[in-house]
Amino acid sequence: MTETFRKNAFWFIVAGVALGIAFLIQAPYMAFAVYAFLLLVALANFSSMAWLSGLDCTRSITQTTLQQGEETDVEVVLTNRRGWPIPWIFIEDLVPSDFARMGDNTRLAVLMPGRSVTLRYTLTCPRRGYHRIGPLLMESGDLFGLQKRFRTGEQQHYVSVLPTVAYIDTFNIGARRPQGPVRISNRVYGDPTRISGLREYVQGDPMNRIHWKASARTGELFVKQTEPSNVLGGTVILDLFSAWYQGEDGEERMELAITTAASIAYLLQASGEQVGLLTNSRDAAEVARYEVESRQSLSRGDAEGNVVGEGESDRLSPLTVPTRRSPVQALMIVENLARVLPTDGLDAGQLILSAYNRLPRDAALLPIVPQVTEDFALILGQMKLAGFAVTVFLIKNAAAYEKAAGLLLNHEINCIHIEHERQLHEISPARIGR
Repeated sequence: MTETFRKNAFWFIVAGVALGIAFLIQAPYMAFAVYAFLLLVALANFSSMAWLSGLDCTRSITQTTLQQGEETDVEVVLTNRRGWPIPWIFIEDLVPSDFARMGDNTRLAVLMPGRSVTLRYTLTCPRRGYHRIGPLLMESGDLFGLQKRFRTGEQQHYVSVLPTVAYIDTFNIGARRPQGPVRISNRVYGDPTRISGLREYVQGDPMNRIHWKASARTGELFVKQTEPSNVLGGTVILDLFSAWYQGEDGEERMELAITTAASIAYLLQASGEQVGLLTNSRDAAEVARYEVESRQSLSRGDAEGNVVGEGESDRLSPLTVPTRRSPVQALMIVENLARVLPTDGLDAGQLILSAYNRLPRDAALLPIVPQVTEDFALILGQMKLAGFAVTVFLIKNAAAYEKAAGLLLNHEINCIHIEHERQLHEISPARIGR
């Protein structure tokens, strides 16, 4: 029960008590005044409800996917489909408070039957995310000012603002290595078609590695040595486990991690390599609900409370963009990164283990994490023993970098510390998957 409803109920009770007293003391003028007051309140209540029914609202947005700082034009049309006029109506299209606006998203109007009122304004989108535009909030009331009612429209839209990408025009790809696959140093999984030589048999060598002709000639067992398989690109593994992004700079570190993921995706695509995304984050498009239930309310607070926003999500399945070569692969990854939210579900280690069977072995694993625990380092070490190339990107955590580098060094895994966006311009594909 809202505060306004309790207040109205209070006055009806007072009027009922006054009417009872008028009957007891036989005061006809007092009873008439109470009747007139109750009739006035009833008419005000009925007219305020009737004026907000039968209104149709439509909204159009010129762009729904934007870069940070870009603008989009919004047009909202409200039409009166009823046969009676609305003496006054105030409308406001709800938008994020920190979005710069050119033009009016509010208007006070008189709305005749069959007529429309239009709002036109331009929004500048300053930050990454999946942002709600709308719904339209409508306010009207009776002519006496006794009753106001609020209603929300049934339409709300969303715009995706893409994360910052450090475009890699200073990577010196041609100088550091030619474009194309990187040969890895991990020789656990060799390419059987790339024989580099022979060596004497060592206990434990698989039988299918024995070079039988050479062994027959010499009378001793020899095994074939092979060059390692080529690594073609990488799978970006973005850890947004919310417990690791606490504190004053938590939001800043999370955005830097997302920027790092987006930049690496574009780097690998520009190098002609495959790239994919695996993250434990929530998808804001799944969390958000697209339809708003239109309800009338007696207060603005109740009306805004009816707007369906971002709810809770217990989603544990990873958000994935499959690793492959495609001219739009990086764009698909960045569009997904625009919608990611922190998660309380899987941590980075559980994320990798849950997707182990789907990870391509010819692509490096590129975890982007805020810290490295002993368990996580052990999991990465196991992944390297299983034939994966691994490069870890630690995000802005100087206190944890020395520990992380030590833990990963035990497994011969390279760790790159990213403290600022400008460092992304110094990363070369030659440093990935080593």
